[in-house]
Amino acid sequence: MDIIGERKLAFLPAEEAEQEREILLRVGRPRQRPDNDWEVDIDIIDPEKEWKLPPVWGHDGFGAIISGIIGLSKYIAWYTMRGRLTLPVHGDDLFPEWALLADTSTPPDTAD
Repeated sequence: MDIIGERKLAFLPAEEAEQEREILLRVGRPRQRPDNDWEVDIDIIDPEKEWKLPPVWGHDGFGAIISGIIGLSKYIAWYTMRGRLTLPVHGDDLFPEWALLADTSTPPDTAD
């Protein structure tokens, strides 16, 4: 996979039987399919669970990347049902960038 984005997370399991561990979320570079749509590979690297994730698609490269990130969020639910995911360096915020989306209803001021 030609990786364009990666996020390292700490998994803190609720069950004592499982070990705390770092996992990686990866999104690959978009590539055009024969039908002219685009797709990206997504992956989760977990030393204790092997994932085989299908590629996700979009109408263009940007859409495929967004679909990849949304697709990974579906798999993140598997972890959050079993414990907590945190950013190892930044504390509890799994995706602090999502705070930027909090108020998208008001357009930014334009320069006159």
